[in-house]
Amino acid sequence: MISLLGLGAALLLLIAGYLLGAREGNKARESLRLLNRGFAKEIVQLRIKVATPKDNKENNETLRAALQEILSPLVTRERLSYEMSRLESGAGQQRNLASVLDQMADKGNFSSVLLSDAQGWRIAASTATTDPERLGATASLLLLLADRIARDGSPAPLSLMLYDTGNTTTLCRLFSVNNQRMTLTVVANGSELTPAAIDPALVKLNAMLISSES
Repeated sequence: MISLLGLGAALLLLIAGYLLGAREGNKARESLRLLNRGFAKEIVQLRIKVATPKDNKENNETLRAALQEILSPLVTRERLSYEMSRLESGAGQQRNLASVLDQMADKGNFSSVLLSDAQGWRIAASTATTDPERLGATASLLLLLADRIARDGSPAPLSLMLYDTGNTTTLCRLFSVNNQRMTLTVVANGSELTPAAIDPALVKLNAMLISSES
């Protein structure tokens, strides 16, 4: 009798444990189902958000802004090169040179433009050029520096640049007309100038200087 009672109690305990475990398992499964439903709902909302025209427009605007920022320096250089190739001359040789340099200053947003000889003496300058004597002396020093660089058979520099603490860039382009060495120097705010930025202007200047000597 005692054995039967003990066996019955053990069976009841086993059944109770099973029922308790089953109930906890059902709770866990229900929690997982609710969690999965929550995840599925969030995924659907994200898909809808990505697919909406508003978000696509915002993404396109962001991409467009990034591309503009990347391409802006290239566009600026191409615009400057194009403008330097479209210089026009006026009447009278000296007036021609001053007119062309004024156009360079205007189109390139240069504060000063100076054409000088190998000694730094002014041949012509843009109207707004400030302190042309100092600028000519700078051009002459840069020309001497270029000669030193090329002294041992190294490639001769065609242009030299200075960038100072006032956020100003001075570009000096070296060239020759009928074996006479000259420098074309421009001054601009910022650091966007490149060594070949004013090269297209040399075509017009060369033609004018050769014409004046003939």
